[in-house]
Amino acid sequence: MSIGRAGMKVSLVPRTAEHVRICWKATQDEEIRKRIPLQDISLEEALRQFEASRQPDATSFGMCIEADGDYVGDVWCYGIDEAGEEMAMFSFLVFEKRLWGRGVGSQAARLFCQEAFSRYAIRKLGAFAYAENISSLKALEKVGFLEKERFLEEGKLSVYLEWSKPSASGP
Repeated sequence: MSIGRAGMKVSLVPRTAEHVRICWKATQDEEIRKRIPLQDISLEEALRQFEASRQPDATSFGMCIEADGDYVGDVWCYGIDEAGEEMAMFSFLVFEKRLWGRGVGSQAARLFCQEAFSRYAIRKLGAFAYAENISSLKALEKVGFLEKERFLEEGKLSVYLEWSKPSASGP
């Protein structure tokens, strides 16, 4: 699954334990942690969560983002609820700073959201971003997420957005 922009090929590939290790190490960077709401977990917990996501009854699913064949981030959904609210939460992270603001996040989000809607019986995806992270907000909006709410969380202004599944019937 891939899409290109300005000569850059963005694709999504299956995650491995090695990807989890690389991503966990990258997310220890202070600049990344300031921009993205992340759980403060150990590498062992990250690997445990990855293994849990591979089980048949998993409520999370993720893939790796590659740009021109290089592993540069992750995209995932969690809290998948097919029976009740028919929704999941969505998140993405491009940890390769040289690619920030170059469209990689929005391309990966578009590919992944299409995959999530086809893979799971959900009607919408929710996402959180810090209000000051304009690049993430723009990437989410490009894909079709709409702002629903702004709120303070742990002293930071956060934004909640949603994307509803496109109607099969059309206008």
